[in-house]
Amino acid sequence: MSQTTTFRADFSGGNTGSLPDGWKLTAFRQDHVPHFVLKEDAKSRYLSLTGGGDHSAVAYISTTTHLAPGTYEYKVRFSISDDVNPQRNLLFQCRTSTQDGIFSFYKLGDNMVEGRETIVVSGNQTANAELRIYYRFNPGGEVKIRELSITPVDPVQPRWARFACTQGQMNYAQMTAIAAQAAKDNADLLLYPEMVSQSGGEDASRGDEVMNLIASLAAQHKIYIGASVYVVDQTDGKKYNRGVLYDRNGQLVGVYDKIHPYSPESTDSGITSGMKTDIFQTDFGKVGIIICYDSWFTDVTQLFALKGAEVILFPVAGYYRSLIHARAADNQVRFVISVLDQTMGYGLFDTAGRDIQNPDKDLSVRTSSRQTFKDIRTFEVDGIGLLCGSLDLNCNISPHYNGGTMLEAPGGKRNRDDQLIYLDDMIKTEKERWWKE
Repeated sequence: MSQTTTFRADFSGGNTGSLPDGWKLTAFRQDHVPHFVLKEDAKSRYLSLTGGGDHSAVAYISTTTHLAPGTYEYKVRFSISDDVNPQRNLLFQCRTSTQDGIFSFYKLGDNMVEGRETIVVSGNQTANAELRIYYRFNPGGEVKIRELSITPVDPVQPRWARFACTQGQMNYAQMTAIAAQAAKDNADLLLYPEMVSQSGGEDASRGDEVMNLIASLAAQHKIYIGASVYVVDQTDGKKYNRGVLYDRNGQLVGVYDKIHPYSPESTDSGITSGMKTDIFQTDFGKVGIIICYDSWFTDVTQLFALKGAEVILFPVAGYYRSLIHARAADNQVRFVISVLDQTMGYGLFDTAGRDIQNPDKDLSVRTSSRQTFKDIRTFEVDGIGLLCGSLDLNCNISPHYNGGTMLEAPGGKRNRDDQLIYLDDMIKTEKERWWKE
């Protein structure tokens, strides 16, 4: 596509010390209003944003333009003082029928920052677009905006990845048959359940044997395979409930040791809590692993999402299914779930928290109708259930009716840093207080 700029603000129009031509100020309080003024240095004219002395102050300037239906790149370039966090102190909105904005920021050379996001104007008529630049939650600091633009780009194409998950405890023969069927259905990744082919902690001595089988099946069928396995680590001699992921060549991509062991695991089976949350890079996207009891805590999934995970692998013995709707939607991640207990059911969930086997069950999910999944198929292989489905990793929809990046769920996203305080430290203090008052 030829990239004809639809809107560009280089802030050449207007008097220094004033607002740019065509922009107006909106402030919610008249005291301590952040300052938006044109300035000039040896490089060029720029829009200066500075605080008004109050950490709770919020204000914005806005202008309007017209955008035809289509796909655009919304981009801004600026520099910041050391006390400015772009995710917290700045908002760059584009408001049409949805509320889109820029929330992905990248460090450039010469102390410059670039923010850019793909936005979509739907419908069949030219839309009025209100552009807003917010400065907030910073009593001082300075932002120097050099350029703001909206440019037509090619539509974002789907990025399909195919996942296979299981239900039921299985032996080695069943693991082998399941891998063959998943590969036959063109899965990119197969997930086995927690403690696959192990009845409990006493089987940790078989961990290496189980992992060797998984590695060989991954190499044989040229698919990624993940699972949870009880192991005794050779480096420290400790026992872990370990999530593993092998690549299409049977090589270990990485491990995740369960951070929140179920109490009997710690007290009766000697499982040690893990300490690391590494993201696994695959040829189709970024993957994280949580295990069973981890789902009762918000922190592990949120941290993986903040680190960029697009898919969370969730091998479990048993779980509370309703939690997964929240974990997926709150963090804008997909879930692949394999479970030992056949009554609880395997699952694939999209970023709106929808179970793709029954996506319309929850009427409170009022998301857009964009297709996030396709080609759902189920099999029974030697008594083991297998669910296969394709998920579009480029379609990150929100459960909110109005869609758009402004209204994505906040948990695992940097783009909703709207709070004046977070309770993490207070929660930690309360957890460490062992006595009741």
